Amino acid sequence: MGKKSLLRTNVSLLLLIIVSLFCSCTGEMNMLVWNNNEQINFAVSVPEWKNTDSLSSSKTSRATPITDASLSTSNTFNLIADQNDGTGNYSILINKETVSFTNNIWQTTPSHYYWSGIANKTVNFYAYYPTSISGNISHTAGSAPTLLYTVPPDASNQIDIITAINPNISGSTVTSTSLTFNHIFAAVKFAVGTNGLPSGTIKSITISGINNSGTYTFGNGWTPGSTTSSFTVSPSTAITGSAGANITSDVYTLMMIPQVFSNAIVSLVYNNGTAFSTTISGTWNAGGVYTYNLSKTIIYNYDYTGGLQIFTAPYTGTYKLETWGGGSNGAYSGGFSSIGLGGYAVGTIYIASGTKLYIYIGGVGKTNNGLTGGAGGYNGGGNGENGTSYAGGSGGGGATHIAITDRGVLNNYSSYKNELLIIAGGAGGSAINSNAGTGGGLTGGSAATAGWSSGGVASITINGGTQNSGYLFGKGQDGGTKSVGGMAGAEGNGGGGGGWYGGFSYTGSGDGSCCGGSGGSGYIGGVSGGSMQNGVRSGNGYARITFVSAN
Repeated sequence: MGKKSLLRTNVSLLLLIIVSLFCSCTGEMNMLVWNNNEQINFAVSVPEWKNTDSLSSSKTSRATPITDASLSTSNTFNLIADQNDGTGNYSILINKETVSFTNNIWQTTPSHYYWSGIANKTVNFYAYYPTSISGNISHTAGSAPTLLYTVPPDASNQIDIITAINPNISGSTVTSTSLTFNHIFAAVKFAVGTNGLPSGTIKSITISGINNSGTYTFGNGWTPGSTTSSFTVSPSTAITGSAGANITSDVYTLMMIPQVFSNAIVSLVYNNGTAFSTTISGTWNAGGVYTYNLSKTIIYNYDYTGGLQIFTAPYTGTYKLETWGGGSNGAYSGGFSSIGLGGYAVGTIYIASGTKLYIYIGGVGKTNNGLTGGAGGYNGGGNGENGTSYAGGSGGGGATHIAITDRGVLNNYSSYKNELLIIAGGAGGSAINSNAGTGGGLTGGSAATAGWSSGGVASITINGGTQNSGYLFGKGQDGGTKSVGGMAGAEGNGGGGGGWYGGFSYTGSGDGSCCGGSGGSGYIGGVSGGSMQNGVRSGNGYARITFVSAN
């Protein structure tokens, strides 16, 4: 039985009601009269689904989860009617007979039924749709019919059942009897929640631990059975992961027996086998639409530790890798010079569940200790140069890298470059009279000597590491000890930043030779859709791995 659209039905049924009322107002000219008694006929209406958002405080209007027109004039429903003989004894007047829209009225198929014309010979009416459930309905005269029903486990085989009752109708009725149908199931749907989901194609959603059967009494509702089961919807829905997107709707809506439940398990499976699960509890009422907004954010953050950190992929799919290189502290002599900023690199990679990635976070380049230059940051930062009679320079920042093997710090991959996935360069160290070069990026930021205009000494640019050259692969240059001081030259210079290729520390001496270190370069050759940016992070480096897609 295909699922039926009740949104469109409501529009159609409003028109049908108007027609029926119109006929009533004109003396019901289309109704047959027998022995001066009016023929029994009906005015039909079906209310809309009541929408409920189960995991959010906001209520939103959503489309009815059923397709195709239901109870249009081309459809039929079945009817049961019990007649009171006037003394409290009931007999079955109509037993599961078909009602159709004929001659502009809803009526039983021939032979027709007529009112007795006696007021206390009342009639109880019970109607249901679709007619295919007749074999599951039991009925005893004078009692409300009951439906014994088990919900199919696959959503594509589930049907929407609607029923209507109108009891104690006078036997002298001369107008159409109203039948207002109501949904006896709760409709359950799924959407992407506020925090999003990894993109991909949703193969199935299964909800387990839900009552699968029960007895429905017309006019009184459900008595759920004692057994629980699992229900699966297989929508093959491709999602981008954006909040609010529907995962299931229309024919993929679950039609569930109203019930109170706790710790039911919802399992979501992508086409590639990646699966997530969560538990839900709540109450489902008949006629309600319950939309469960599913979110799953999978992020692994890596701070500086001064050693190896290992990521193991929990799922097969696409991961976004982000790295930030280490910055550098300012040099100090009664006050701090400016700090250096490490670079940023990002890209994606598709890996299988269980794959290991090896992560080394760059350390910040340290401040000088008087004349002694500061230590370079872990993972390739060059040491700051010692001053002669003035403050030493600060150390360069270390690079942050992610690789598919573990060979230790970045410099050890000189002969194994193809094992590296992504690198963010470290900043150069600073000097009292000269700023540090930023970490890369495609190239590390340059630095420049202070120069001494009064002495005719021009500033000299010190380039950072590039994609093809630098001080060394994976390592920034260490500063030494200045042999000659001078104006703007007695200070120690900053160390080079670590990176794919490390930055430089200026080795000149004399007037105007004060110089920050240049930055190391970044690398994105092992990832897809990569990009890099210079100079974005202060302090120690950082890394983040995010599961973004099951594709």
